[in-house]
Amino acid sequence: MKKTLVPLMVAAVWAACSAPAAQASNPKVVQGSGCIEKAVENSCRVVIDSKTGELYNLLFSDRTPKPGTAIKFAGVPQHGATACTQGKPVKVSKWKKEKGIKCPPPVIAQVGR
Repeated sequence: MKKTLVPLMVAAVWAACSAPAAQASNPKVVQGSGCIEKAVENSCRVVIDSKTGELYNLLFSDRTPKPGTAIKFAGVPQHGATACTQGKPVKVSKWKKEKGIKCPPPVIAQVGR
């Protein structure tokens, strides 16, 4: 019985360990488009997807578009905590300006009123 049980346990452990590695090496790509807005946290940028209405917290490694800019983006979900509390965090791998979306002007806070 031990000779049969050991290979089954090894196979089960191997399958359990290899499944997350396969998922991690092939993350789901997230795509969307909309207007860049400042989030509650000053350094964070969010987009409400123009097709789905989903709120995304976009994490840029390079150049960050200015608030009020319409963009189309692609990236992968960011797992774990971020400094930004709004939206689903996405590490943006590429983005470009989108001409078909009209963005409202960015809101500028006025002090003393």
